[in-house]
Amino acid sequence: MLRLMLKLALVLMLSTNALAHQQQETYTNVSFNQRSAMLEVQHRFYLHDAEHAAKRLLDKNSDLMSDPVSREAFAYYAIAKFALQDETKQTLPLNYVGTELDGKYLWVYQETPITDKMQDLWIKMSSLQEIWPLQINHINLEKDKKVTSVRLHASDANQWHKLSFNLAD
Repeated sequence: MLRLMLKLALVLMLSTNALAHQQQETYTNVSFNQRSAMLEVQHRFYLHDAEHAAKRLLDKNSDLMSDPVSREAFAYYAIAKFALQDETKQTLPLNYVGTELDGKYLWVYQETPITDKMQDLWIKMSSLQEIWPLQINHINLEKDKKVTSVRLHASDANQWHKLSFNLAD
């Protein structure tokens, strides 16, 4: 009986520990870089979550830490799940810049030239939400040292969300 209870306790500890590692959150920063005249997009994924997602979505042998091809494949997945539109609802062509490993994070970078139709931006993002229904994607838009944000849940996956600095909105 004691042995059974010890095994049960071990299984519970391991399953709780595995769940504790998944953050189920992604952070995206969209910022206006006036020096370069580019709108810069920086997606930050917890590497642990990205590894699990890559194995489920791309290839069970994906290794984001040591395989640049796996990182690129994950980056293209992330890019496909994110879109921006200008205030006239024209989709912005985002250029892929690259990826970077930084400690416990995987970064995916995109950019597009700034236009005069970017007073408001419409955003859609559904990264990892087909795997984890509780996944939250945080998006921050920064312009002239002001920040506005939105948190997207799985129920928001197919909806466009307006981010604006206009106080009347």
